[in-house]
Amino acid sequence: MAADGAYRKGLEVAKASMIASCSDPSRLEFHLFGDDGQLAARIRSDFGTYKGSPIAFLRLYLGELLPDVDWVIYSDVDTLWYRDVLELATLRDEDKTIQWVHSTAFEFVSWCSERGVSLRRDICDTYGCTGVCIMNLKRWRKDNVLERCRDFAARYGVPKYADQDVLNAVFADEAGLLPAWWDVFIPAPETPAKCVLHLTGVGKWFATPYTGRIAQYRYWDHLVRGTEIGRIWAPPFYIRDWMVRLCLPFASALFRERVQRNFAWRWFVKCRLVR
Repeated sequence: MAADGAYRKGLEVAKASMIASCSDPSRLEFHLFGDDGQLAARIRSDFGTYKGSPIAFLRLYLGELLPDVDWVIYSDVDTLWYRDVLELATLRDEDKTIQWVHSTAFEFVSWCSERGVSLRRDICDTYGCTGVCIMNLKRWRKDNVLERCRDFAARYGVPKYADQDVLNAVFADEAGLLPAWWDVFIPAPETPAKCVLHLTGVGKWFATPYTGRIAQYRYWDHLVRGTEIGRIWAPPFYIRDWMVRLCLPFASALFRERVQRNFAWRWFVKCRLVR
């Protein structure tokens, strides 16, 4: 895990949830990275920053920072672990450099199209999120992944989702997909209770005592501070997509996805916390 500044609050919560859901916490070994001045300066020189922080790119340097480690599970700090991380460790594949959960690629594809970046045909089917991933650091070093990422950034620049997009660009069959419950962005009725919730967007909460009405913030605030959550309105889950498409027929796919995500989280909070 890696975090700097106010994001350390999230790191501690994610770490605690991982320990609480682990069947044998004594087997866990954490590598926690902060804002080392020299490393941060190097990352800025290579890739710049993401949302003002260079630490988001730290994943790319783990092969070098952990020279004696062959395998790691990397986790973002805006995650809550309700599934045993040791189970995830059993899914590691010796033939893959990274394993991650499938995510949407339309923003990345659009960015590449504007810059003439050649992508593999199956990018939309294989695009993965780096929020939770298994990394084979032995192959990482052998295949010079860091240098390949540097070369891509020097040639085309850094896409919107930083190292995640860069890794998806440079990897082909070296990447493998994990079951969806290891990185859940939009909870649904079929989402198992034992999963890893990825509360994208709660970064504002880390920085300030945020009192916004977005359901992800309210859920995080309830878990961390024990605050009460009053009655929350949420449409029935089965008509969510119908409502979005009817009300926003000409909206972009990205905007519809964000609206659906907010509806889904409101439904989740209502079902899990509001009685």
